[in-house]
Amino acid sequence: MSTFCNYAVLRFQPYPETGEFANLGIVMLCSDGQFLQRIETQRRKRVTDFFDKLEPSVFRQARQEFIDEVRRVAELANAHTGDFALKMGLFKHLIAPSETMFRFGPPGTIASANPEETLNELFNRYVHHEFGQREEAETRIKRRLGTLLKTHFADRTYREERLGDELYHVNFPFVWRRGEHAPRQAIRPLSFDLDDPKSILDKGDRWIMQMNRLKKHGGLPEDTVFVCQAPSGLETRKTRSYQEIIAELSNTRHIRVIPEETPVPQMREMLAEAVRH
Repeated sequence: MSTFCNYAVLRFQPYPETGEFANLGIVMLCSDGQFLQRIETQRRKRVTDFFDKLEPSVFRQARQEFIDEVRRVAELANAHTGDFALKMGLFKHLIAPSETMFRFGPPGTIASANPEETLNELFNRYVHHEFGQREEAETRIKRRLGTLLKTHFADRTYREERLGDELYHVNFPFVWRRGEHAPRQAIRPLSFDLDDPKSILDKGDRWIMQMNRLKKHGGLPEDTVFVCQAPSGLETRKTRSYQEIIAELSNTRHIRVIPEETPVPQMREMLAEAVRH
């Protein structure tokens, strides 16, 4: 079921007369009551290089003060679980037009099945200018898997299916059944090439939770395979977060993890293991 989310993009605009600004974050209020926020706290140089007449210390101090204020508002909103009117009032007050260096652009609305993932997607689009690179990564892996399955497993029919029951379900792009029996194997690509260790852990935790919930509702196949893309670069904290998530997924019964970069012959052999379980 989709949740409707109101969101606004945080702008840094030190010189209103020029109309120039840099996007720094997203705040979001969803119809299910979640008040979410994400603000860039690492990348300073691209902003101070752009506004080169501005002292970096002025930007750092002003940004931290505004981050503290946004976090305070989010905590206050989330502390009032059942009072949506109060949350909406806080949201409108926060994003109201102002003449300060930090201000919000016009609000928008988006439907989302997972507000936290949507928050990150909007953040990557508006702040990091990534324009769907995460979706493209998983789409690319999905195409590769589709070709592999069609070429090397002609005796199996894989279909996109929603597994679970009327209370809880999860979509998988590749599900194989033997006749009318329960799902024998389900495969899904996951990209963990994300911006920071917390995003990697958060995404992994969501999938661990979903698999545990799916198991309780009788929808977990005999063999669930996640084909995972590791974080790029040499950031050791992101690598440790990824390894932690992969270990937890792999330690769950009936779940296996295959690295996305696995050569086709080895991946074919690993996927074939489903028939031996």
